[in-house]
Amino acid sequence: MPAAGRNVASTATLATGALLLVLAGIAYNALLAFLMARGLPITRTMVGFTEFFVLGAAALTLLRSGFRQDDAPALLLMAFFVLNAVAVSLINGAAFLDMGRNAAVIGIFLMLGLRVGEQTLKRTFLVAAVAVAAVLLLESVSVISYATVFEPGRYFEETRGISRFELDEIGLFANALGFDNRFSILNIVGHRTSSLFLEQVSLANFASVLTIYLVAMWKRLSVPVRIFLPLLIAGILVTNNSRTALAIALAAPLVYLVAPKLPRLLTLGLVPLILAIALAVTLTAPPTTEDNLVGRLSLTIRTLQDLDIQALVGARAAESIEFLDSGYTFVIYASSILGMIVLWLFFSLVPTGRGAALQRAGMMTGLYLFLNLTVSGTSIFSIKTAALLWFLIGFLRREEETVEQAPAAQPRFERIG
Repeated sequence: MPAAGRNVASTATLATGALLLVLAGIAYNALLAFLMARGLPITRTMVGFTEFFVLGAAALTLLRSGFRQDDAPALLLMAFFVLNAVAVSLINGAAFLDMGRNAAVIGIFLMLGLRVGEQTLKRTFLVAAVAVAAVLLLESVSVISYATVFEPGRYFEETRGISRFELDEIGLFANALGFDNRFSILNIVGHRTSSLFLEQVSLANFASVLTIYLVAMWKRLSVPVRIFLPLLIAGILVTNNSRTALAIALAAPLVYLVAPKLPRLLTLGLVPLILAIALAVTLTAPPTTEDNLVGRLSLTIRTLQDLDIQALVGARAAESIEFLDSGYTFVIYASSILGMIVLWLFFSLVPTGRGAALQRAGMMTGLYLFLNLTVSGTSIFSIKTAALLWFLIGFLRREEETVEQAPAAQPRFERIG
């Protein structure tokens, strides 16, 4: 085969592989739960191995394509957190690899996004959205059928050790069940929907990632997609009842209009601004420990105020599991204050650029990540949604760099797929 033909075939294979890998990251838990519900024994080890296999296959894809200069931010992030994991493990006398794994998810899928064209990105988001919409429809119309197909409660109990709610006779994930006085938009269903993700937090984050995609790509999407994706986001919001996803969706029109006119480095100010607002709410609102906005923000502020020198240097990593509802505190305990600073800089600077699409995506991504860290420790790192987000950011960065190089040089990758 001529060299040009081999290059085209190789690029097409890379595009297909990247699409399948992102979708695998999104859906592998649903597939394993489906198999468990059909009688196949699934263990925690098998779940971990499956994610490791997806990440390994993605890494092998990157190795075969060859590394590029624009991979530097992702590689540096991964290298830092590998060294950080080693240091934290040595300090604590036990292995703590969580943040190394989280950095691998971000870096690997960011680099995959750098290697694909617009059509691959659009296909990936569309296939993911259709799959999530189909399962969400099943769950909303017949929750018993949904529970029978996936048995989420038993799946998370046997693979994560999360006990099923003793009063639930359906078999849903315990935390997806509603309770009195919890925030809700519309009481359409009697629980917080989970769809393909089997648990409610990832579905809410998926809605936020779709919102970021719409804000960045709006002018390049077809009319049917412009109708379908906002309807899907609305359907998720009114059945999932996520405060953060609602805030992201409401901010989207304003960000779309103003982000291209704002300084690129403005995203750096989101963390101090969000924490300042959280502190103001904590100081002015009546004290509460309930699962509401004030309670969650107050929890974040209290846990940050309780940090000591040992926590700041990562010497109390074993306690990080206690802060799954306070992301900033979780990251500090798991990787030291230096790890938090590196993430802050990476999340603020890497998703931003000079082009309007990347400026919009950068501001939306910053809002999504930094707001979520006030109420959740690990959800933004889950491969179920992080793979899709960083795949998008990688594509936008690659596209901006390609535009800056033209017409002096040909695009680094063919616009296929």
